[in-house]
Amino acid sequence: MLNVRICVGTYCYITGGQELAKLKKNLPEDLVNKVEIIGSACLGCHENEGSAKPPYAKVGDVMLEECTEDKLLDEIYKQLGMERK
Repeated sequence: MLNVRICVGTYCYITGGQELAKLKKNLPEDLVNKVEIIGSACLGCHENEGSAKPPYAKVGDVMLEECTEDKLLDEIYKQLGMERK
């Protein structure tokens, strides 16, 4: 089971994290039994210096910044070794 953490802390939530969190209910059928989506109060990314921007999500050990649903699904399929339809 691949763990996917979506930051739903205030900063990420208002910059798109709320849309990412909806993926839990709208997960493509071929991923339902392969992925566990967890909302996380904070992934700690705002503490990193640099140009990283929210919202953040973590797929396995890979951190995604400026995450969109497409970016998130691409990484999930990549890590599962599946082709995205």
